Amino acid sequence: MHSPLVAALARTLSRRASESVAWVRFNFRGVGASEGQYDGGRGELDDALAVVDYMTRRVPGVPVTMCGHSFGAWVAFGVASQAGRESRIDRTVLFGPSARLFEFVEPGAEFRLITNIFLGSEDEYCDVAEARELGRRLGAERVEVMDGFDHQFLQGRHRVAELALSSIAPEVTS
Repeated sequence: MHSPLVAALARTLSRRASESVAWVRFNFRGVGASEGQYDGGRGELDDALAVVDYMTRRVPGVPVTMCGHSFGAWVAFGVASQAGRESRIDRTVLFGPSARLFEFVEPGAEFRLITNIFLGSEDEYCDVAEARELGRRLGAERVEVMDGFDHQFLQGRHRVAELALSSIAPEVTS
């Protein structure tokens, strides 16, 4: 929730889309002041699904985008691919998906989600070829490689946030 990229995304949404986009960012169980402890991904998927349930009740009938960075990208896609079958999630935006650490796609799985991937060319957990292959397997609409950036996008996090806005909320930028 407080990682530099996630904070930059929140600031960009607040500044550019506060009147037209409802959004939420949250910590997974056991992170920061949140209760519980890490559950190997299972509970974290439940946490994210609970947030989707909450938001779709608060703002029904609007397009839903799930975003995540690193482990959060894996969780976002996992929740979206489960909930997407019920047409609750329309898009995913994956930042620095750690493809070496997490399996994003089960063999034979099919997806109808609009997916965009943003990756630093120097990412330590997913190189450009791995990201392009992941994008191919997910049917990604876009794989954006940010030249010279690592997994955290530190120097370019604001640029990444601005660039990603059209993927997160195309309604705002079109």
